[in-house]
Amino acid sequence: MLLLGYQCLQLENARPLERSRVLNEIRGRDGAISPDRFDDLWNVFQNARRRIVTQHIIAETYGLRRRLARFRHRKDIVWRSALLLLDNPGIEEQSCVIRDLSETHEYKQILHEIGPADAGLIYSAEHNKATIVTDDGKLTHWAAVRSVPAVLLSQLGHRYW
Repeated sequence: MLLLGYQCLQLENARPLERSRVLNEIRGRDGAISPDRFDDLWNVFQNARRRIVTQHIIAETYGLRRRLARFRHRKDIVWRSALLLLDNPGIEEQSCVIRDLSETHEYKQILHEIGPADAGLIYSAEHNKATIVTDDGKLTHWAAVRSVPAVLLSQLGHRYW
């Protein structure tokens, strides 16, 4: 959702402070993130060897469309931004069968604690040897339990990539 918003704001040529304000609204969490962290997230995305997202995260993003309210009347920008995000090398969509996760001892508690979208994200990252970028403390905790690297959005730019 943040990356889609960032791309939309780039197409609108939004100024850094306006971009930061809008992205913090899209983020929908307490505590503002500095404009530099959003730029760092964009750079990590642009420079990633692979970009993986689970089907559950895609579904959750569509369910949270209200956070993209600024672009409600600019569907042309939203669609163009979404298509740009899918280009070179694009985003790989991973499926993750939640029933399979619920039948494993290792993921049963994780599913119960953080839900299918985040549990599926950890599972996919674990099996693809990927790093999760998030600002969700519970997701970060459970990723650490499974030894899956996870970086908080607020830490981007403070770590070597």
